[in-house]
Amino acid sequence: MIDWLIQIDTSLFYFFNVTIANGLFDFIFPIITNRENHLIALGVVAIVYVGARRKEAMVGISLAVVTVAFSDQLCCTILKPLVGRLRPCHPEHFLEGGRYLVGMKHSLSFPSAHSMNWFAQATLFTFLYPKQWPWFFAVATPIAFSRVYVGVHYPIDVTVGAVLGAGVGAAVYGGYRLVRRKVTITNFPRKNMAHNR
Repeated sequence: MIDWLIQIDTSLFYFFNVTIANGLFDFIFPIITNRENHLIALGVVAIVYVGARRKEAMVGISLAVVTVAFSDQLCCTILKPLVGRLRPCHPEHFLEGGRYLVGMKHSLSFPSAHSMNWFAQATLFTFLYPKQWPWFFAVATPIAFSRVYVGVHYPIDVTVGAVLGAGVGAAVYGGYRLVRRKVTITNFPRKNMAHNR
C-alpha cells in the first residue's frame, strides 16, 4: 500500500515538475516560492491592514503570529523528524530526471512547511473574513504548488501540509473564540464578521 502511494506520488511529481514545465512557469514559480519575497509582501499587507483597520488588525496580526508559530513548529520540529522523508532534490536521494530550479536541499520533505503555514493563515483569515476566502486561498494554493514545480517537495507533502495547516488555522480561531467568551478582548469579529458575511 505504501509503495503504491509512493509510486503515485512520484508520478505526480514528474507530471507537475517536468511534463507541464514551460518558460513562463520557470520564471514565475521560483519567485513565488521564495520565502524572502513572502516576508516583503506580508510586510506591505500588514502596513495596509493596520492603516485601514487598526483595532481589528492588531487582533488579526496577533492571531496570524500565533498560527504560524504553531504551524511551523508542528511541521519542522515534530512531523518532519518523525517521518524523515527526504526531498526529491536531496543530494543523497534525488529523483533522476527531475528539474530542481532552486537547487538541491538537504532538509526533510514531509510535510511542506510552506504549504502548512500558508493554508493555516488562509483558513484563519477565512474565519475572520468569510466573504474574502477566495483571495486567501488564491495566495496559498500557488505557493504550495510552487514547491512541487521547483522540485523541492512531492505532491503529497504539500497536500498533507495544506490539510494540517487548515486544521491549525481552524484550531487557533476556535481557541480565540473560546477565550473571547471568557474575556472581552475587543469587538473585532462580532461587529466586522457580521458585516462581512
